[in-house]
Amino acid sequence: MITVKEFLQTKGHDVLSITPDATVYEALKIMADKNVGALVVLDGETVAGIMSERDYARKVILHGKSSREMQVREIMTTSVYYVRPEQTLQECMA
Repeated sequence: MITVKEFLQTKGHDVLSITPDATVYEALKIMADKNVGALVVLDGETVAGIMSERDYARKVILHGKSSREMQVREIMTTSVYYVRPEQTLQECMA
């Protein structure tokens, strides 16, 4: 069974993040530049949430709002699930 640690070693160690005060536009720019679909939202060293393309689509586009005027904190998902490096991928997906 492959562990989270083993899986992440194949993906690299970079964690892309943004602050809650950044604009949604800034977050989208980072996601586009780095070709990722989500960013960890860090308030200092604390995980405050995660912002995904799905959050953007559902909370900005569908409501006709502007990504340049909204802050990440307004649309981020605050319920973040964590896994441990020694857990298997099968355990994480259960």
